[in-house]
Amino acid sequence: MKEQHVLVDYENVHPTIEELLKLAPKLTDVWLFHGPGQIKRAEQLKAAHERVTLVPHSGKGKNALDFHLSFYLGYVAAKHPDATLLVVANDKGYDSMLGHAKLLGFTATRVGFKAKALPAAKKAAPAKKAAAKKAPAKKAAPAAQVVVSAKKVVAKKAPAKKVATVQAPAKAAPAAKKAAATSPPMQKPAAKKQPATQAAVSPADKVLARAQAALVKMGKNRPTKFASLLRHLKSIVGQGATAEEADALSQRLEEAKVIQVVGDLVLYK
Repeated sequence: MKEQHVLVDYENVHPTIEELLKLAPKLTDVWLFHGPGQIKRAEQLKAAHERVTLVPHSGKGKNALDFHLSFYLGYVAAKHPDATLLVVANDKGYDSMLGHAKLLGFTATRVGFKAKALPAAKKAAPAKKAAAKKAPAKKAAPAAQVVVSAKKVVAKKAPAKKVATVQAPAKAAPAAKKAAATSPPMQKPAAKKQPATQAAVSPADKVLARAQAALVKMGKNRPTKFASLLRHLKSIVGQGATAEEADALSQRLEEAKVIQVVGDLVLYK
């Protein structure tokens, strides 16, 4: 079986193992090039396939990871000259290097990847519907009707007391009406139940809201480099926040369509 080595620029694109198999159904090896901000995602992808090799880099510079990938492409080509080499990235800067590899007789190409948009906005809708369903708790009003009917019952029973003998029982009927008139305060407890309809806000949603507000407030000073954004997000998460927590917050901002990460660049929508 002819080997197929897939080299993924994981700072530029973030495909799952299922999406990689659609791009390269006959892949035998995956080389995953990632920076500090993609550690958690990279480890999850490695766990999904036994032939995934993680290639981390901590170098600084706009094209640091690109040079890592290019070096490994030459290494893999030398070790497996008959293998098919596929670079998965949206960066067209690899094309010149791949064109030279073809001139040397290697089968090397690049393919782009576009992630499917996550329906983040639609997920929030059910919470509002659930809150709306709880609103009918205000139906405490019919209690007034019960009081009215109680008055009628008392009024009907009063004549029976007059038959007894003296007129004294007739005075008891107004007292019963006064007691019935004082009963409406029973409606007040229904109003206390209304706060239960308010949806609880999770700590993660609060952090996301703080991050959105902070980025809006920064305006033109918002970070345009992914590494700078992660440092800023760590300060928002709180003292002692880890790189994984900052990366998770950046993913939530992407899902909320606040930012778009392309390589080491951050675009704002």
